[in-house]
Amino acid sequence: MTVIERAAGEPPGGAGLGLDRHLLSDVTGVDAARIPVVSGNRPSAAWGLVREFLLDATRTVPGVEFIESVTVTGVRVDDSTGPVVLESTAGAFAADVVVGADGVYSVTRRFVAPEQPTASYAGYLLWRGLVCEADVPGGLNGRGTDLEIHRAPGAQLVIYAVPGSDGRTDSGHRRVSCAWYDGSRTDLLRDTGCIKDGAVVATLRNDQIPDALVSELRDYARRYWPSPWDRCVSWAVTHGRLFGAPVAEYLPLRLVRDRVALVGDAAHVASPMTGAGFQNALLDVAALAASLRGADPASLPDGLARYERERLALARQLVSAGMSWGRAYLSSM
Repeated sequence: MTVIERAAGEPPGGAGLGLDRHLLSDVTGVDAARIPVVSGNRPSAAWGLVREFLLDATRTVPGVEFIESVTVTGVRVDDSTGPVVLESTAGAFAADVVVGADGVYSVTRRFVAPEQPTASYAGYLLWRGLVCEADVPGGLNGRGTDLEIHRAPGAQLVIYAVPGSDGRTDSGHRRVSCAWYDGSRTDLLRDTGCIKDGAVVATLRNDQIPDALVSELRDYARRYWPSPWDRCVSWAVTHGRLFGAPVAEYLPLRLVRDRVALVGDAAHVASPMTGAGFQNALLDVAALAASLRGADPASLPDGLARYERERLALARQLVSAGMSWGRAYLSSM
């Protein structure tokens, strides 16, 4: 098995997520209790720490080759009985089966669903980022263990503590995950090329945020978000710790074509309002592994078809729920 990864090392930035460590253990066969979490009304982790755990686990599996800093540029099948060919910046790779786990901007999705290759813009933006607890002026005053949701005119803030970059979970050494829903930035996303023709094609980097908007966001945070989150978010805005993620939606028609299967955000993109993206990616992996277990080359198409039958309807339900919640949010503005 060959795993091709575009990134190298730990990516900068990132965000928090709710983590079901029992599910992760069941899917990977590795004890995920080693991943540090902040336990409150839900266990919360940081993506960088989860990714590091998964990388370490993968590199200990015999027969798995891990290749970093390689970008997949295309997929083709030259013959129905021949290999699937991945084209990349490091040349071509041939495989019996290709699993596309390449996220919202998936290249493998272009092969699986060429008539619907991109995720659509949902009409609102999510400002995201991580702030070291020690950097928050005045501290958190005992807050952060529980996920909190706060609403203000045209906006919603989801905020909670996650472990520090070194895995520490004690007060003063954690990080704060900020997720600020903002439905008033479509023109900015269009002007910066983050959305094109209704499709999400890029993330808004912190260095693309105009100075005037930095001041506006800082003033908004100070006016509307309760303490200590007013200080936390305004610090993040001022110090360039937020990036803008256009919220994407992708309601799949299929998950499989030929011997190529999609999982996670490559397969289905639900609004982060669902809070279930990572969990459903794990459920995809579990279903795909079960469907292909013991398969020989001749039975691979049947196994992939079983995977699609098990996961497609459930994935569509999740995405549709996120669409409904997003429409309700926009209509409340």
